[in-house]
Amino acid sequence: MIVTAILLAAGYSTRFPGNKMLYKLNVRGREITLIDYIVSKFSEVFDDVVVVVGYEKDKIINALGDKVKVIYNPRYDIGMSESVKVGVKAVIKYSDIVAIHPADVIFILKETLRTLISKAKEMLKEGKPFILIPKYGVKGGHPILISNDLAKHVLEIKEKERGLKGFLKRYHQYITYLKVSDVGVLVDIDTLEDLRNNIGLLLRET
Repeated sequence: MIVTAILLAAGYSTRFPGNKMLYKLNVRGREITLIDYIVSKFSEVFDDVVVVVGYEKDKIINALGDKVKVIYNPRYDIGMSESVKVGVKAVIKYSDIVAIHPADVIFILKETLRTLISKAKEMLKEGKPFILIPKYGVKGGHPILISNDLAKHVLEIKEKERGLKGFLKRYHQYITYLKVSDVGVLVDIDTLEDLRNNIGLLLRET
């Protein structure tokens, strides 16, 4: 049973000073780029991790080295939906469960990821298609875990139909929300202020 995480890191970072994927975090006295931080976290938990790149792809690839499989989305300017499709298409043939996660949602705990994977594997054994979404309070967050039989339909999404949101609306009957106590499933980084306001969340991870 293979669970693959697709990390989306192809965007322009228009509201951030520079490419946020390359921004250096200071985690317990160690400097690490944002993309390297999230890749390292997910690699500890998932069977397989791929990163979808687009804007400044060479810089991100250089930052990651050979730590992870990288896929280039030449149509990244269209929107995130294209990156989602590129990632899913690359892993659908061998992955039993696909987890889609924006690479700027960095504060999620590894324990939360393990809980989601465990629940997804239980659901897969039941033999029914599913979409599993973590929920903090009343809000759904990331990653979104999708069984293989439904993941193939992700390839049909379009940016004008709100991309993955359109997919979730179309297949809403398959959605299961898993309540978690980790606010990290909700917090993404659009601006430098977002990062500074939530930097303390990094210290929760052991």
